[in-house]
Amino acid sequence: MLNRRRHLLRLAAGLAWLAIAGGWAATARADIAYAFAEQTISGLSITPTVTATSPVSTFTQDSSTLNGSGLSNSNPTDALQAYQGGLPAAPQNFFLRYAPGSPPVSPVGNFTRGDVAIPVLSGPTNSSSVVAESYLNGAGPQSETGSAGLGASFSFTPSATGALTISYNFSNDLFVFTTGLGSAAGNYHFDITIKDAAGAVVFNANTANTNLSLTAPPNGAEVIRSGAEAVVTPVLTAGTGYTLIFSSTAQSSVTIAALPEPGAVTLVAASGALALVVGAVRRRSLRGPRT
Repeated sequence: MLNRRRHLLRLAAGLAWLAIAGGWAATARADIAYAFAEQTISGLSITPTVTATSPVSTFTQDSSTLNGSGLSNSNPTDALQAYQGGLPAAPQNFFLRYAPGSPPVSPVGNFTRGDVAIPVLSGPTNSSSVVAESYLNGAGPQSETGSAGLGASFSFTPSATGALTISYNFSNDLFVFTTGLGSAAGNYHFDITIKDAAGAVVFNANTANTNLSLTAPPNGAEVIRSGAEAVVTPVLTAGTGYTLIFSSTAQSSVTIAALPEPGAVTLVAASGALALVVGAVRRRSLRGPRT
């Protein structure tokens, strides 16, 4: 009987140790949260050709936050990258993934960024790009965001009544990935808007090819799209003033939630193990020794 009680007590100690070890393992757990969104619009053209009656106005801006601490930049055509995290930083005007692969692998640990540029404004080789990318690998609570946006606008007056065809090339990339307690979201958007002289919207286009949002979990495949498309406006009146506006954005957001308090997990598990063994000892004591 005494040997059996000693065995049960040793079993209780072992279960309690496993519970404590499990609590320590939980505190060391590292989860991943990653989001990447990129969009490039190029070769934009308008048919029939329209003549601007005002200078082309442009803006670029980007920002990032790391656990609530923010950074933002702006410039007419090429805002400085808003980068926070491990060094070296991603290069300025780098519109590919800084953390490649699936699962993503960062070369610098945790980081978040937004970047934007309008390198060529006019002519057949015109282009614009936005990117947002955020990477977390560790225990929570942690959060990051990245964003980038640009716009270009000008006024014009059609010489003849009719519709316009606006054509462009697009190249987009969107990927979100998480493990454990991580969550991620990313999106990109491209809009074409025409307003009349009073500011009323007479045309707005945002196609499925150039507008997309993803969240994780659950994880899915990276979505890479490229091609060419065209949108057609309603009939515009000759001699009437209009404003044409192009805008593009990319956003990333990642979080890792806090783990349950390890002390509470350990206490509950250890208490449960001890209760089971003590109960067994008491039951055997009440039954008395076997004959």
